[in-house]
Amino acid sequence: VTADNSGNWTLSGSELDVSGLNNGTLTVSATQADTAGNTSTAATQTITLDNAAPSAVTITTPIETDGLVNAAEDNDVLIAGSGAEAGNSVTVTITDNNSSVSRTVTADNSGNW
Repeated sequence: VTADNSGNWTLSGSELDVSGLNNGTLTVSATQADTAGNTSTAATQTITLDNAAPSAVTITTPIETDGLVNAAEDNDVLIAGSGAEAGNSVTVTITDNNSSVSRTVTADNSGNW
């Protein structure tokens, strides 16, 4: 990477592929070298790599507690689950042959939704 006249530089796009590294904490370091070959000490910063999809969630209660949605319940269907990572969004979709409805909720600190 070459710096501009102000010393600014950027790595972007596919210049640095980290997809082969393990998920978790990574340390980014940068040094500079002058034309005489002298190298600076490294500046460092940590980042977190998280490129793994979360596990599948679990629907923990039967829909409407009995698995049957009747006319009195069809405008307010109760579905609950667990197994999400805390703070992740969970999208529930119900589909028939022609259309679908979806709702997205946020998992609580225990992974329940």
